[in-house]
Amino acid sequence: MQIAVTAWNLSSSDAFKSIPDQAAIAEEMGFSGFWLPESHFIGTASLASPLILLAAAAARTKTIRIGTTSYLLPIRNPIQAAEDVATLDCISNGRLILGVGRGFSDKLFEVYGVDPKQKRLIFKKHLETMIHAWKGYPLLEDTAKEPVYLSPRPIQKPYPEIWVAAFGPLALKQAAGLGLPYLASPMESLTKLIANTDIYKQALNTTEYPAIKTIPVMRTIFISDDKSLNKKVSAGLEEEARQRSNQFNEREPSYLVGNAQAVKDKLQLYKDEISMNYLIARGRITGVSNSDQLASHRQLLDITQDWLD
Repeated sequence: MQIAVTAWNLSSSDAFKSIPDQAAIAEEMGFSGFWLPESHFIGTASLASPLILLAAAAARTKTIRIGTTSYLLPIRNPIQAAEDVATLDCISNGRLILGVGRGFSDKLFEVYGVDPKQKRLIFKKHLETMIHAWKGYPLLEDTAKEPVYLSPRPIQKPYPEIWVAAFGPLALKQAAGLGLPYLASPMESLTKLIANTDIYKQALNTTEYPAIKTIPVMRTIFISDDKSLNKKVSAGLEEEARQRSNQFNEREPSYLVGNAQAVKDKLQLYKDEISMNYLIARGRITGVSNSDQLASHRQLLDITQDWLD
């Protein structure tokens, strides 16, 4: 079992300056990984260039893995994306885990000029192009011309570890068809994750790929003995879920809020039901102070100490 964390302060562009410090704190605390999401056109909380921020995080750290929860491939030139990813893997000395995704916002696709109906096809094509480049194959197919190769290439060979962000049946089947682990949305309930895991495993069984050993789960987690604070945090997360109900339509809470034992008991269910072995604790909880978030993270590490690899 490995325990990782997302950046907990991403409230504004000014907060981006603290990303290296947050990564260093996460490393010092003992987390296995430090992850960033990608988001566009949502005001001051937008995070459009996670690789740039992770490069800054890598420069301040030495051992912690760094990762993207969903680096959106359909909106990018695949060769430039391959170069950027390879450069980050070099900067971090091979510590990158690349979580890739398709995106779901119609406004995003409209701004970038991408047909949303083609996003899965474009995603697959771009990922194949990037892997082709990372493996060292020529980027130009014309044999009459001098070969052109990607440079730099990743430290990790043949390329960085890749996970696929997925929550719909088609996306789950696509992840299985690529033989890659899938990373679920933090907004989906355990019941939904169990159903999705079954879909994914059934699709994987139809391929020639071996069973996937990495089973990552991302959850919004807050641990405190202060009942009134927990109630306030839960209310805020419930409102957030309500605002996103058109995307996920979940009635069962996906967040884990409570005292240490209550949260550990809930996490044990994820281990029992879907064999979770990599947990990404999502921060960025509205109304939670930096000190309270860090206190929660320390308790998370304490209660999972006997699970760690």
